Amino acid sequence: MQDTTAKSFDSQEPQVSPNNSGGRVRALFRTSLFITCGILVAASLVLLVVPTLDGLHSRRLANEAAAASKLRTIIRLQDQYMADHAYSGFACELPLLKPTEKQNEAAADPLRFLTTGSQYRYKFSLFSCGSDANKARNYYQVTAVPVEHGAGLRAFCADESGVIWDDEAGSATNCLASRRGVQ
Repeated sequence: MQDTTAKSFDSQEPQVSPNNSGGRVRALFRTSLFITCGILVAASLVLLVVPTLDGLHSRRLANEAAAASKLRTIIRLQDQYMADHAYSGFACELPLLKPTEKQNEAAADPLRFLTTGSQYRYKFSLFSCGSDANKARNYYQVTAVPVEHGAGLRAFCADESGVIWDDEAGSATNCLASRRGVQ
């Protein structure tokens, strides 16, 4: 009786062929599908990221954005200076705009450009301060021009109106003359 039980149990086991090509094909198909999907996902990510990582162009745009931001800072500081010095008006020198509170003298000082006159490959200048009949300075012009002429960077400029303009050729004179809005 034991022999028949053993035989019936043995007869129910599936027989595995040494040449089971169907299982190998399915495994190979799944592996190649997984690799193909991985390649497609990687290619999609590259297509999304590459346009934003365009090397020198992105550095140029970052420097231009920083220069325009520094002009906004100067405009804000001029407005504060004017409020604090109502009888004398706007400052005619950049270092005068730096607040007198104790600040870190470290390189991380965000207003350091007011004393050095340059940052982010731009030179900042404050000029054309003018006075009215009461001797109060009631107008000024400020520019941010590329340190390297012909570097492909735009020039930026503004006046007491607080509007920022730019010049594609990097010229402060053209910027102030054309008053073309920042694009």
